[in-house]
Amino acid sequence: MINNIKKTVNSYNLKEIRKLNMLLVGLAFPFTFLLLFLFEEILSALFVLAIKTACYMLITSNLLVEILKYSAKKFPDDLFKFRLCRYSLSYTSGIVIYLTLWPIFSYLAKIPSHLDNYKLLAAFIAIAIVLTTIILFLHDFVIFRENKIQTELENSRLQLRTSQAENLLLKQQIHPHFLFNSLNTLKALYKKDPILGETYLIQLADFLRAAVSHNNDCATTLEEEIHICKNYMEMQKIRFGDALEWDIEIEDIKMLKGFVPSFSLQPLLENAIKHNIFTKQIPLKLIIKQEGENITVYNAINRRDAGETSTKSGLSNLAERYHLWSGQEIIIKNDGKTFSVSFKIMMHENNNY
Repeated sequence: MINNIKKTVNSYNLKEIRKLNMLLVGLAFPFTFLLLFLFEEILSALFVLAIKTACYMLITSNLLVEILKYSAKKFPDDLFKFRLCRYSLSYTSGIVIYLTLWPIFSYLAKIPSHLDNYKLLAAFIAIAIVLTTIILFLHDFVIFRENKIQTELENSRLQLRTSQAENLLLKQQIHPHFLFNSLNTLKALYKKDPILGETYLIQLADFLRAAVSHNNDCATTLEEEIHICKNYMEMQKIRFGDALEWDIEIEDIKMLKGFVPSFSLQPLLENAIKHNIFTKQIPLKLIIKQEGENITVYNAINRRDAGETSTKSGLSNLAERYHLWSGQEIIIKNDGKTFSVSFKIMMHENNNY
C-alpha cells in the first residue's frame, strides 16, 4: 500500500495511526473477555488474560509505529528494503512481546504458561503473527485512506487552479477586440465632434479602469457587471445615437448581490451591436433582464447580409468560461425574431465544481 515512503510516512498519518492504536487497545479488553468467556469459567483468569491482550495491543501497536518511522528514515528511497526492514522487525517484535507477556500474565491468572510445550508455543507464535498482521493491515489502511484523501484534495486544487487559469485566458481574449473597436470609434468621433469624442474618451477610461480592476477575478457581482454594462452602453449611445436603445430590468434587487462571470454580459451586448443592422427608423433595442435566478440579454434579430461573418467565438468564449466557473451551461434561444442568452446567477463567488 505504501508506494511513496517520504510522502506517506508523515507526521499527520502517524498521528492518525496513534489514534487508531488507542481504539484497538480500548476494544481489545472487552473483545478478549467475551471471547474467553466461552472457554473459561474462572472470572479472575478471564480478567487478567483480557488485560494481557490489551497490554499486548498497546505495546505492540505503538512499537510498530516506531518501527515504521525507523524504516522510513533508514530506507527513504528503497521500497523493498523499507518493507523488508519494517515487516521483519514488526513480526519479530510482535512474537517477542507476546512470549514475554504470556508467562507474566499466566502467573497472575494462576494458570500454567505451557511454554515448554512446543505445540502450544507454536500456537502462541501463530497468535502473535496474526495479531501483528492485523495491526499492520490497519496501519496501512489508515495510511492508504489519508493519502487518498490528500490526493483527492491536491487534484481538486489542481483542477481549480487550471480552471482559473483557463478562465483568465478566455476572459483576456475579450479586451483586445473591444479596445481595437473603441479606438477606431474614438478616432472617428474626434474627427466629427471633438467634444463628443472627449466624452467618449472619459467613458472609455472608466470602462477600462473597471476592466483592469476585475482582470484577475473569475466572477463579480451582478451589480458590478451591470454597472460595466451601463458604462459600455452609454459609450455606444454616443456612437449610434437614436439608432440604439437599451434597458435594464431587475425583478429582485437582492439578486444584484449574486455572482456572474466577469465581463459576461458586456460581450453579449457587443455581439448584438456587431451582428445586427439598425437605424434611427428601425433602432436596435437591447434588454438586460433579471428573472428569478437567471439573468438574460435580449435583442431583436435583423442580421447583416454582408460584412464580417460571425464565428460565434464570443458566445463560445462565454459558454466555456461559465462552465469552467459554475459547472453549468448557458441557455441560448433564437425564435427568428428575438435572440437571447441566459444563465443562472450564483450565490457564491467560488462555484468551481
